[in-house]
Amino acid sequence: MSHITRHNLEQLLGPVDENTVRALQATGANLKDIEQAKSLADQKSDITGFGEQSIPKPVEQVLLILTENRQ
Repeated sequence: MSHITRHNLEQLLGPVDENTVRALQATGANLKDIEQAKSLADQKSDITGFGEQSIPKPVEQVLLILTENRQ
């Protein structure tokens, strides 16, 4: 599991505030989960073709945080 720090979050997401850092850390997601959620949020990836698979809970939580911050 990759340790989530503000530095590696900002490398992946760009500038993030402390509340976002804490919220993302609280999800239990790793950097791969956050990268997947960012790809979904940026519409560079989609869940079409995943069949009956669901989005893993950490990815889902991160996706909600990322999309909420964009509004």
